[in-house]
Amino acid sequence: MTTRPLLCTKCGDPVGVVEEVNCHIVWDEAVIDTTGVVRPAEQHMEFWKGDPHRVLAVCRNPVCRHHWTLRRAFEPTAPTPAPAAG
Repeated sequence: MTTRPLLCTKCGDPVGVVEEVNCHIVWDEAVIDTTGVVRPAEQHMEFWKGDPHRVLAVCRNPVCRHHWTLRRAFEPTAPTPAPAAG
């Protein structure tokens, strides 16, 4: 499989991909201190990642930073390099 860089539609520089996901963090039991601030009772959390709901292409050029919703299919596995000829 041959590949080529995905380029920014605005400036032509390479872009990266960002997946927006729904997620939540569970802190378990909470306490409230004397100032009214709610805190976790113990310093422990569980992170639950959900499914991606949008994939963005983001220009890596710090001056441009153009971004758009990626309309092509996105596979989060890098391609396997081709074996060396010889």
